Amino acid sequence: MAAYAGGSVAGSNTLFVGNLAWATTDDDLREFMQTAGTVMSVQVQTHADTGRSKGWALVEYATPDEANFAIQQFNGKEFNGRDLNIRVDRSEIEKLGGVSLFVGNLPWSVKDAELRTLFAAFNPFDAHVKTFQSGRSRGFGLVRVADEVTARQAIESLSGHTIEDRAIEVREDRPRNPDSAPAPRRARNQAAKPAPKPRQPISADPNPTLYVSNLDWNTTDDDLFKHFCTSGSQPLSANVRMSDRSGRSKGWGLVTFPSVEDAERAKDQLNKTDLDGRPISVRFDGKSSE
Repeated sequence: MAAYAGGSVAGSNTLFVGNLAWATTDDDLREFMQTAGTVMSVQVQTHADTGRSKGWALVEYATPDEANFAIQQFNGKEFNGRDLNIRVDRSEIEKLGGVSLFVGNLPWSVKDAELRTLFAAFNPFDAHVKTFQSGRSRGFGLVRVADEVTARQAIESLSGHTIEDRAIEVREDRPRNPDSAPAPRRARNQAAKPAPKPRQPISADPNPTLYVSNLDWNTTDDDLFKHFCTSGSQPLSANVRMSDRSGRSKGWGLVTFPSVEDAERAKDQLNKTDLDGRPISVRFDGKSSE
């Protein structure tokens, strides 16, 4: 298990930097971000075949404290004509293990710092509120603690705790496999109601928004955004649709491009490609063409 220090974790010093201008180079980004601390490496991600930027980079600082300071300094700031989207790279956190807790029904005003403070007694080494591409809260977050015992203590202590007149839900973050879920109970002789039909924009006209289905339950906005950057055009937005009640993924999302041509190229290239271990289905979004 990684070492804990002041709420940070050894190894969580790598940042995801999104919404980069296409012309941004490693040296450009290093010069901009080194005012926050010692930058160990900068890697603007590029396509292997063309060398063109994917619109995002990984920046590693010498310490987690410097990385956190860089987020505070630069997230949302303009660089080369674009507002940067900066956060700790989630893949670094997930490598550290521990137990992830789902924290639901959060007030919209709650940020990462407040969430970490709430769980401070359980020494979390990651606490973040899930947001849309715009930065607006989704109303839930994830907190990672050291082990099962600590997780149970946090659940018993904080589930039902009230923040701004809202009772939060705290539980272990283990997405249920819908294929193995039991059928809901119903009264005897009551006819079974047909399952709601998923959104099916089959005959949609070409438009800049793509409907993406068969997503893994753990796929995030950033995962979706990164995947569609590989088409050669950077999306304007990528949003995994979530249930308003549970805060869980609905298994589909929308990706919007600057033009119909960009969307069509992404659809042709990425339909049936693998994302988080699942072959995704990509087509034009019917509601966007109405």
